[in-house]
Parts: sequence; C-alpha cells; structure tokens
Amino acid sequence: MNNYDSFRQIWQAIAQGQNFFVAGHLNPDGDSLGCTLAVCSLLERLGKCAYAYASPAIGTDLLFLPGLEKIHVNELPPKPQFDTVILLECSDRKRGGNLESVLQNAKTLVNIDHHLVSDAYGHVNHIDSTASSTAEIIFQLFEASESNLLPTPDEATCLYTGLVTDTGRFLHTNTTAEALRVASALVALGADVNKINQVIYFTKSYTELKLLGRALEKMQLLFQKKYSQIVLTQADFEPLNAVPSQTQGIVSQPTMIPGVEVSALIKEEPDKVSVNLRSRNKIDVSSIAQKFGGGGHARAAGFKVTGKSVQTVADELAQAVQDVLSHAH
Repeated sequence: MNNYDSFRQIWQAIAQGQNFFVAGHLNPDGDSLGCTLAVCSLLERLGKCAYAYASPAIGTDLLFLPGLEKIHVNELPPKPQFDTVILLECSDRKRGGNLESVLQNAKTLVNIDHHLVSDAYGHVNHIDSTASSTAEIIFQLFEASESNLLPTPDEATCLYTGLVTDTGRFLHTNTTAEALRVASALVALGADVNKINQVIYFTKSYTELKLLGRALEKMQLLFQKKYSQIVLTQADFEPLNAVPSQTQGIVSQPTMIPGVEVSALIKEEPDKVSVNLRSRNKIDVSSIAQKFGGGGHARAAGFKVTGKSVQTVADELAQAVQDVLSHAH
C-alpha cells in the first residue's frame, strides 16, 4: 500500500467516525504529544468528539503546547465508548499503555508511525520509516485531504515541536529534504518557532543542570573510546531531588566527543532500569535495543528492563555494544 492509499483510508476512517480516542506512546515526547494535540484539534474542527490521552506524565518542557488543557493524563473513562482509535508513534499496540478497555470496543484502529520496526496492528496502518517524525506524516495527511485542509497556527506549533525534537534541531541524520520542506511550511502557517526554541532548548532548571554535571562526571569511555556509558543510580538523583525524566538530552552529550560511536544513558528507577541509546554515524542502535526488548531508530533508541540491577544491565549492554562495534570494522 502506498502513502496515498493509506492516507485515503485514514480520511475515510475520520469521515465515518464520530467519537475518537487519540494517544501517543508512554512518556510522550514532543513528537508524540504534539501530534496528539494537532490531530485532536483537527478532529474537533471537523465536528468530531476527540478524547486526547497521555500516560503516565507530561514533561515540564512540553507544558507550553497549545491545547494541552484538553489532554487527559492517566485518566481513562470508566466505560470507554469510542468508535475510532488513533495511535500515534506506537510501534505496537501496547506502546500507548494499558488501553485494552479502549481498543476492544473500537470499530476502527488507525496506526500512524515512523519507527523502523513497527507492527501493522491497526485496521488502517500508515508506517513510514523514511519520515523524520510522526509530525511529518501528519502534515502530509493534511496535504492529502480532499478539502485542502491546512494546520492552524496552534496545530502548526504542535507539529513543528514534533519535527524539531525528533530531528534534534535538524542535526540528526533523519533531517531530509522532506523534513525541511515540512518545517518551512509549518513556519509559514504560524508555528511559534521562537517560543518552541526558548522553552525546549534554552530553558533548564537548576536541578537539571546539576544532574547534567553529575552525569558527565560519571561518564566512562570504553572499547577504544568508541562507547560512552553513563550510569545514574537512585543515589545520584536523591541528593538533587531529581527524577529520571529530568535527564532529557544527556545521552546525546558524549556523541560530541570525536571517536565516540555509541552513547548510552542507563538510569536506575524505582521499578525498572531504563536505557537511552544514541549513535553518531555507522551503528544502528535500534538493533541493540531490540536485543533487550526495546526499539527505536538507527541513531536513537531505547529499552526498559525489570528484575535486574542497574549494574547487570550496564554490563550486558556493554557486551552487546562491544559485539556490534567489533563487527562494524
């Protein structure tokens, strides 16, 4: 199925549906949350009822997004009655959280994603791993509408947030000509680029900066300085009154060091160990994440582990990275 066919099917689902449930993945990032808000706004403009959902929490750096007051955080209706569900950037149907009560009663499930490894679990699926972000796909969905719908300034702000965060301010290798075309169009439509940049990239709390300092202090370079590993334990978070969600951007810092090919941030959380991975050039970190039950993109991926200590996860990950590095040269 080509993009035109799947976009046509999505628009048919939108036309036929009346009560919509829209959600992105757990711990929504700028792309997931921005798309959720933009899609819900579009549905409401079309006279539909839209229930926007996010779980388990929203990062403080995204609280500026227009329409955020409509998001139901960790709050599902007791008896969900939605004829259509739209899941955004969820590589499998569980990625949005425990939504079975919603999914089992829906007549139509629409799946829109850009991950390299993604299940076609929807009645309608649009999976484009060449897209820089789900925001890019949603903008293309607007363009594919028969009535020539365009994003409002608020919708453009939400979509630009998704695009700029998933491309790392247009620094990552997923910054394609199409991504830049969509970005330009969103700016022309009124995306508040200055506010997005100021809030997301030029605002950090004292705690976040202290945590960054602590993380860089603990950074290790392994395997001929090709692998950077940062392990943060509860003992690192507690003195700063910090939480794991305040580590945004830390994993990318070591990739600035010449020679570093893979960077890992390993965080001990109360009920799990979470890992973020980044690569600079050749290494596909999504293949590493998949070995631990995770996934993502070639240059940015992650996974979570339960039942193991943070040091065990760090050791197992180091071995997996070493295996990949040894076969890459």
